[in-house]
Amino acid sequence: MKHDNSFLLIIFLLLAGCGQKDRAKSQFESSVQTEESYPLAKEYIKEAVITGKVLNRDFYPQERELTLIIPFFWKMENQYRTPIQEDGSFSFRFPVYAKLREVSIRNYAEHLYIHPGDSIHVEIDFKDLFHPKVTGDAEKLNQEILAFTESAYYYIQNYSINPNLNIKDFEAELKKEYDFRLERRNEYLTKYKPMEDVTLFTEELLKQDYYYALLSYGNQCQFKTRKEMDRYHKLLPAINKLYNKGILSARLYDIADEVERYIAYGITYKDKKNPSVEEIMSAVGENELNQYIYTKMAVGSLNANDTLALTTRHTQFDSIVKMPHLRAQVMQIYNQTKSYLENPQPVSNNLLYGEFHENSKLKTSMPYMEPIYNILEKNHGKVIYFDFWARWCPPCLAEMEPLKQLRSKYSTKDLVIYSICVSEPKEEWEECLNEYSLKNRGIECIYASDYLGKENLQKIRKQWKIDRMPYYLLINRKGQIVDFGTTARPSNPQLVSRIEEAVKDSK
Repeated sequence: MKHDNSFLLIIFLLLAGCGQKDRAKSQFESSVQTEESYPLAKEYIKEAVITGKVLNRDFYPQERELTLIIPFFWKMENQYRTPIQEDGSFSFRFPVYAKLREVSIRNYAEHLYIHPGDSIHVEIDFKDLFHPKVTGDAEKLNQEILAFTESAYYYIQNYSINPNLNIKDFEAELKKEYDFRLERRNEYLTKYKPMEDVTLFTEELLKQDYYYALLSYGNQCQFKTRKEMDRYHKLLPAINKLYNKGILSARLYDIADEVERYIAYGITYKDKKNPSVEEIMSAVGENELNQYIYTKMAVGSLNANDTLALTTRHTQFDSIVKMPHLRAQVMQIYNQTKSYLENPQPVSNNLLYGEFHENSKLKTSMPYMEPIYNILEKNHGKVIYFDFWARWCPPCLAEMEPLKQLRSKYSTKDLVIYSICVSEPKEEWEECLNEYSLKNRGIECIYASDYLGKENLQKIRKQWKIDRMPYYLLINRKGQIVDFGTTARPSNPQLVSRIEEAVKDSK
């Protein structure tokens, strides 16, 4: 299999953003070619249905909707939102694409398991959030898995082994703990005699956690020593077997992420260069795991609100990624991104005002957003660019010069820039203003705790999903958020093009 060398793996941390774990970040190069349609393959579609009822709604009266999460790579999960009806009922419908799949209802049913075609009912009691009740087709399946995961047979997902141990001691401790978990699983099997799917699932769950721990340790060793550690390459065939059992758990995406990082770091430290996608995939081999890794790199461009990069390479994507659940999730993200770029209003309404386009009656009162609304009102008819940053974040500081260059390109009558520091103490913010000469540059420099208030800042960060730094938002003259995220940074040519377009648009 021959792969495109035209897009490279980017390891440099300035492109990754602070607040996420250190990782190799892979994505397609941005494209400026003309957009074309990209149809969604229809193979193997068989939907599942989750209905449910919320009890004691008055305990959390502000909760008006539920979100179903379909696990995928970090920050790329597919989400289905539905309103909670007046009688407390709700429903979801979605394709499964697997023999057994893990999904979650955010905050209320974090681990649900379902087969294609299943119809299950989930009862959520707001007074007893830790014990959702599952009935229907997958009732026995969920009860038996719950008995394993929450009844002392399976303690915690991650291993708590000291990562500073040398290789021999770490592997010995890990093997000891893994063997103990296997013993506990055997006790569970003897006592509960679960169905075949649960027997397979519990076996795979322990394997996934074990290999994830090894790979995470290997990545830490490589990062600390800046030397390749190819010790775990021999595990790749066994790891790949995790991906052909028909069981889709959230952990599989974490493992694929660690494999990509492990291979990429190893090549980087050995050859002193950024590895190409071809080199990474060659090291992994032509298998199911390879499809996961290629998918992750393909979706990176969509995470930056860019659909063109994937569109221009859809032939290659089709030739490599065959697994229907990967294809379906990529296409959903692609279509959502494309829909947002074509019509940003619904997403903008949600981010700014808590309105949801799925149901126009849903609207969240957000008084903590008043400082933001004041900025919008004060600058009505102008393009507004928010830069959220922190003193401890190197990628944030690396954008200070590009930010000043961006400021110099446009009149303050067209573009206003708000530089908002979220870190403490305030003295360090003031030092940064002097160090990077941000004062008297036509940039509104704000210390977040003073202007927004600490409590409001936390709520705004949650509403806008600001969980890493830097983070940016671009608002056009109509008051629409037309770009957002950690990649919408001043040094990104794609962002500059969007600002140019927004500035040129008439009021």
